[in-house]
Amino acid sequence: MNRFQRATIPLALLALVVVGVAGALWLRSHDSGSTVHMTPKTPGPGLPATVPVAPPRPGPAAAVQRVADTRLAALGKAGPLIGLADNRPETLSDPRFRATGIKRVRVAVPYDDVALGGERMAVQDRWFAAARAEGVEPVVTFFRSSRGPEILPTPAEFRQAFRLFRARYPWVRIFSTWNEANFTAQPTSRDPLRTAAFYRIARQECSGARCFVLACDFRPDGTRRSARWLDTFQEAIGPGPHTWGLSSYVDVDHRSTRLTRDFLRRTRGRVWVNEVGAVNFFGKGLPPDINRQTRVMAFLLSRYPRVSRRIQRIYVYHWRAARGDDLFDSGLLDLDGRPRPAYYEFVLAIGQPVP
Repeated sequence: MNRFQRATIPLALLALVVVGVAGALWLRSHDSGSTVHMTPKTPGPGLPATVPVAPPRPGPAAAVQRVADTRLAALGKAGPLIGLADNRPETLSDPRFRATGIKRVRVAVPYDDVALGGERMAVQDRWFAAARAEGVEPVVTFFRSSRGPEILPTPAEFRQAFRLFRARYPWVRIFSTWNEANFTAQPTSRDPLRTAAFYRIARQECSGARCFVLACDFRPDGTRRSARWLDTFQEAIGPGPHTWGLSSYVDVDHRSTRLTRDFLRRTRGRVWVNEVGAVNFFGKGLPPDINRQTRVMAFLLSRYPRVSRRIQRIYVYHWRAARGDDLFDSGLLDLDGRPRPAYYEFVLAIGQPVP
């Protein structure tokens, strides 16, 4: 889910690099557990008619869990809430992560993991068990199936998968319809109307304040195709009010706000930057550069949040570099768990003492 060239390379060339490696990158950086790659046996084209689902966890499904605010020290209550985007359960129990005080974590989940069951669901169980034990408020964003990147569910299949997910984790209350829904690595990129139907379904399932749904996580990339996708999606979902998710890598890793400002002009409503990070390396096109990562992190936590008060949350991706992932890395810690300079930028920005 990530993309970039050096700041001196035009965005058009950047887009070509991104598309070229998108498929492999998504399978690595968004596989739940990051370094754990569980692939179930491939079923038929649709979801199974019946799936064994464990009984819901104890406790009221709609219980509201209050979590402490973590904000940028320089902006205080005028600035956005700060969270982490990360798929690894061990992150949540890391003493250094606990010391940040962050209790908001965004996790990306294949939309049909619970519906499929098996080992993939076990991976999710570990993450959500850790989140609940640590008092973390998850933001769950759905994305493409582990069965194949081309699979776009029908509205009925999406509704079934959403219900099964909520039955298994009834305490989870915040969702985004689809991650980077306009990005070509996602099957939703070819059908904004279908994506709008998913959003309406999720809102129906969450009616009565049972849960809260973001329209989608949009990836502003400056292309005409993405602009058309957004226009079609907006027309289909109606005037709102809506809360949007945003994936702002292309802007931030060029230390720019141009694409974000364009998105803000085209939309109305609150915005959560559900995933953004300071990239250390991206494939062969962006070699490792800790100094660049540090400069980008400083920009992300200082200038970028000032672009608009509509930006209410920023989730920084991710905690620790994943061993075996040679395609993408924006970890605050290196492979051996040692803090990088970007980690210190992050900790100081949220007003925590450096360990």
